[in-house]
Amino acid sequence: MSQPTADGTGLADDERGYRAAALPVSLATLLGAVALVPTAGVLGLRLLRNAPTTLPPVARTATPAATAAAGVVPALAMLGLAIATDRRGERIALAAVGVFAVLGAVDPAAWLPAAAAVLVGTTVALPLELGRLVDPLRADTDLRDALGPALGPAALAALGVLALTWSLVASAGIETTTFRPAGAALAFATLAALPLVRVLDGAVELGLWALAAFAVAVAAASAPFVAGAVVLVAFGAGSVPFVLLALGIGGAVATAVADARRGALGPAVGAALLLAAGVPATLPRAVAFALGLVVLVREWGPIAAGVAPDGTAPSPRGVADA
Repeated sequence: MSQPTADGTGLADDERGYRAAALPVSLATLLGAVALVPTAGVLGLRLLRNAPTTLPPVARTATPAATAAAGVVPALAMLGLAIATDRRGERIALAAVGVFAVLGAVDPAAWLPAAAAVLVGTTVALPLELGRLVDPLRADTDLRDALGPALGPAALAALGVLALTWSLVASAGIETTTFRPAGAALAFATLAALPLVRVLDGAVELGLWALAAFAVAVAAASAPFVAGAVVLVAFGAGSVPFVLLALGIGGAVATAVADARRGALGPAVGAALLLAAGVPATLPRAVAFALGLVVLVREWGPIAAGVAPDGTAPSPRGVADA
């Protein structure tokens, strides 16, 4: 434990640690879950709007408020993560994402600098988060073992950052016909990779992935025009190949449920945010997508078993308790 210094910095750090330990889940998981509510709410409203039923009056009334909340709450969650982090570079990167995203949500004229801040800030923050997964004690003896825990999340983060980059570049008007479908495909490739990097290996978990993908396939085959409208409006994925779409939605659902079952609530929230955000071609979608990546990598923790290699139970951040 750090010792209090004359200026009280050590005492402040200890107090923040005590407050974090008192939470039933990590702060990142809590902030991600708060941001998930309006993001998933807007997704649900879009699904209802394109379903072959009339949108209830209550849902129609709530749509503007939900849309506004989905544009601001994930940005505020990024600011919360910036305040709570203990690394200066990561704090600056996450704060830039949050501040500029709020400005972009309030003033459409700030869209371009906000999009640039989201892209650059996320690209800077994710490697710093991945650095937490590297074991420095093994770096001198076995570099492969030291880097091993970070390889899966690094691959997922790379896919997500590419999806974010190409989608926002296309929305800025640069090579739109090329980058927009590529960004959408990469976003759903990120979702489809979730069960692989989170190592879903149980019959129930893999069966849920297959079942969810099959449900998407059946729904699209039975009502192709409705399915096309839903995919385009709800997820922004009108150009995504059908197989990748089914695998992506199924993979995200299976990963969120499997991680929730094993007690890894942070990765479950991150996977749900990535799915609810859809293709990050608009600023609210991009901020929610970036937040999902950050939460997922920060809360990565032990994979599959939900326990540390020595058999002890994981703490909220995925580190074995003493």
